[in-house]
Amino acid sequence: MQIRIPEGVIITPTSVLDRMEASKDARIICLYGGSSASKTISALQYLTVLASSSITPLTVTIVGESLPVVKKTVLRDWQRLVMKEAFKPYKFNKVDYTYYFDNRSLFQFMSADDARRFHGIRQDFTMIDEAYNVSHEVFDQLEIRTRRQVILTWNPVSPFWATRLQDLRKDVAVIHSTYMDNPHLEQSFREALEIRATTDPNFHRVYVLGEYGTLEGLIFKEGEHWNKCTEMPDAYKRGLFVLDFGFTQDPTAILEIRYSDGKYWINELLYKPGMHNDEIYKFLSPLAGNKEVIADAAEPKSISELRRMRLNIIPAQKGPDSVKFGVSTMQSSQMMITETSDNTIKELRNYSYQKDKHGELIEKPIDAWNHSIDAIRYGITHLKRRPNYGRYSIS
Repeated sequence: MQIRIPEGVIITPTSVLDRMEASKDARIICLYGGSSASKTISALQYLTVLASSSITPLTVTIVGESLPVVKKTVLRDWQRLVMKEAFKPYKFNKVDYTYYFDNRSLFQFMSADDARRFHGIRQDFTMIDEAYNVSHEVFDQLEIRTRRQVILTWNPVSPFWATRLQDLRKDVAVIHSTYMDNPHLEQSFREALEIRATTDPNFHRVYVLGEYGTLEGLIFKEGEHWNKCTEMPDAYKRGLFVLDFGFTQDPTAILEIRYSDGKYWINELLYKPGMHNDEIYKFLSPLAGNKEVIADAAEPKSISELRRMRLNIIPAQKGPDSVKFGVSTMQSSQMMITETSDNTIKELRNYSYQKDKHGELIEKPIDAWNHSIDAIRYGITHLKRRPNYGRYSIS
């Protein structure tokens, strides 16, 4: 079944969209559940139908953790999966991130990194995507300035301010979903979710079943071990690139690390599965030049091939308890992660210690959420071991 709405938009409704329409009188709609559970798509479908079909123009404010995140996630999903061919680039203002429909209804995409930016705005509908990463203060500022309805989406990593709304208020509708509710999800993503779930119970609970997990045992805490930054420093004492190999299911992770003002500044450059060595070289060589690239020592053949291609790559030093030592080294460092490093930030927010058969935490990380983290571990450990290293020449 498909729905055709004004401006040539054709929507394949999700089951979540049907439940949202049944909850249209609620002041707040909470959409929570697993990864790829159509939460964001359903909310965007719902708001697009309302905005484009309204007799009087509506204003819809769509908010994400930061502008780079908004661009890569909710804005891209709306263009690619909801509007599709009906999206008209000339209607989209790339400076203000606004889009006007033919009936003068407005979609405006905004960042939630400063609650003060919402003091002067008013809207009919508000959507906060991945509300787990947005402060309660931002929600409060937006809700008091929203005339009709607020929609929240999130993965249930652990309870937070939005999970208490249903207990505190009577005007809240809560809708739970999993990847089985998403008709747009490709089979390869379904398989990747199910495979990943077999190795990480918390991942299975949160991102597959869409049930609440726990952050107990979280290894790197935001504000204590790491913080977000807007950009890398231009002036720095030392710098290198780091690489963790992946292929079929696991992504290849490539990042740059710069040491400046006593901090390690980190920028995610690539996070992609299915990368062959020649593709890695073509991507990384123009960026790294003759700077060192520290890579996973477990891939000596790949390292050798990349050295033959003239990449200045060396294996990370490994030994007994190298993971434990590297994690401790990272915890004792001040790490600044660029806000565009989406996958790295997600890893840092999920990387946790294992539990033994008695349910007690042990000092051994779960082998998941660690592709960027492993690469960072190689780099920071290398820099701390050899603070005044020189460049390695290519033989």
